[in-house]
Amino acid sequence: MNQQSPFSIQPMDGLGVIPALQEDIDFEDTLGHTYRNRSEADFIGTSITETRWKWAGITMAVLFALLLGQAAQLQIWHGNSFYAQAEGNRIRDEVIPADRGRILDRSGTVLVNNIPAFSLWIKRDVLDDSDKYLAAIDQMALLLNEDVHELHDQLLSSDGLSDELLVTHNMPTAAALEVLASPEAYEYLRVEAGVRRYDVDVQSQTLSALLGYTGSMNEDEYAEYRQSGYQKNELIGKIGIEESYEQVLRGFPGTRRVEVDAVGHPQSILEKRDAVDGATLTLHIDAGLQAMIEAHLAQLENEQGIRNASVVVMDPRDGGIRALVSYPGFDSNLFMDKIDQDQYRALLEDPARPLFSRALSGQFPSGSTFKPIVAAAALDAGVITEHTTVLSTGGIRIGQFFFPDWKAGGHGIVDVRKAIADSVNTFFYMIGGGYLDFEGLGLDRMMTSAAAFGLGQPLGIDVPHEASGFLPSAAWKNEVKQEPWYIGDTYHVSIGQGDILVTPLQVAAFTTVFANGGTLFEPQVVDRYESQGKIQDIAPRIINSETASPEAIAIVREGLRQTVTQGSGRRLNGLPIPVAGKTGTAQWHSTKENHAWFTGFAPYDDPELVVTILIEEGGEGSAVAVPLAYDIFDWWFYKE
Repeated sequence: MNQQSPFSIQPMDGLGVIPALQEDIDFEDTLGHTYRNRSEADFIGTSITETRWKWAGITMAVLFALLLGQAAQLQIWHGNSFYAQAEGNRIRDEVIPADRGRILDRSGTVLVNNIPAFSLWIKRDVLDDSDKYLAAIDQMALLLNEDVHELHDQLLSSDGLSDELLVTHNMPTAAALEVLASPEAYEYLRVEAGVRRYDVDVQSQTLSALLGYTGSMNEDEYAEYRQSGYQKNELIGKIGIEESYEQVLRGFPGTRRVEVDAVGHPQSILEKRDAVDGATLTLHIDAGLQAMIEAHLAQLENEQGIRNASVVVMDPRDGGIRALVSYPGFDSNLFMDKIDQDQYRALLEDPARPLFSRALSGQFPSGSTFKPIVAAAALDAGVITEHTTVLSTGGIRIGQFFFPDWKAGGHGIVDVRKAIADSVNTFFYMIGGGYLDFEGLGLDRMMTSAAAFGLGQPLGIDVPHEASGFLPSAAWKNEVKQEPWYIGDTYHVSIGQGDILVTPLQVAAFTTVFANGGTLFEPQVVDRYESQGKIQDIAPRIINSETASPEAIAIVREGLRQTVTQGSGRRLNGLPIPVAGKTGTAQWHSTKENHAWFTGFAPYDDPELVVTILIEEGGEGSAVAVPLAYDIFDWWFYKE
């Protein structure tokens, strides 16, 4: 018996039992025999048919084509757009505001300056998330100590396309530092350091209407200023010099492109263009003179109950404004951000109307200050000569109407010089409207001469909201009042009463004509401005150099001088310098006190200062306006 190999494969039955030992059967023989004896050949490969392969290929090709097309659309057609969006998420363009120009008086005293301030911003997308919005607005109310509802209304009214909305330009410093110290606690807010406007001389509140203030733009203003590149959140000049010289004071904002991180924090500056600060304006105004006049008016209010007044001081040599006082004034710093509603209501409801620039916008009967113009017109028209005399017996009568002199019994025989000095109504009734056989100027010639002296039209001062005054005509009265023009109307106009209206500025301007010999200058507040080291002088502008003949001007000047030496302005004769002028008393109401006028110039031989004063409801000009004129002339010429 052969020895059994331990590696031999033994056949088994169906139960896995080896029935008998078989020798010399190996693995290959067993398997090979089994498969060699199969009747059919087995198929080795896949069960997917050719048709299925075809459709699968088509499907794969279509999908690939779609992906390729989408990639082409994203990369080629919309590539620039998506690139810009991606860059926008990484890069932020910021505006660098320019510092607004300062405003100085004629001696260099700073009147308006910039002081450090913080502005508060909120992310625009916060408004679309109620939870974030409520959290942010509660934070802002606490930081700013403001009412939640008012802040809500403010944010809802904000517009523009920027990613942030401006809440305030004047955030309390302590609150700003709190946000800057803990930005993670105020993730929806941003604080920016900057400057805000500040009127330095807050003690002289009558400067406020002249200088103006800055404020946020309304819709109409933004529609206008956006054409010049303004942003919606910029502040603009609202009244006064701030408004009229907006483009000069604003400067040119700069820009910077900043790279930011995922939460918007700046990482680096990629590009920068520096801002160009606004120009510094130097005014003709003398702040010391303005303050002195205001103090004297405050004293008049305390002592005599005077509530409203206007004072205009000009240089007759070029039209420069030395003082422009509308009394009472207001503190313009209240308007530099958002004025408290109670404070604003108090200003609006104040019977003295402190917000009204009465020296520019107030329109009043001129009273006797108009008489020098009538005299010059009559001299030039040949209605009178310097030797023409009139007998004043207390007035003239036309039918049942009597037109009185202010002095009972009249002034006796007067010529044009004495008529000006004593303000003789009868003389001006006659040369203005005529009487009996004496032919006067008539309304049309008087109004033509008045217009030549700048009445009935704005003079063009470089401060906005100047009124034009009013010169009546027969056609106007017929159309508006539906009445004919009577001789009595002409008489009233010839003495500065009736329907004629003037502004204090216009009276000062026509007084400069008599002071300088016949030239009407455009009043100017700004003398020059300086930007980037260059000084730009503003040249005097002449409105009319042919207001009246030199001969007529000279005769009227002599009458104005006699007002001080012999007439109603004799108090001014006590000054060491020679002064000329005219007083006036203007009736304007049947039950209220008359307005008091004075207008004059000094020195008489070589004038350098014109002073015009209107004390509303002040009574006689000689009683209340002349003493103030004395103090102004005395301060100006002897202040040192």
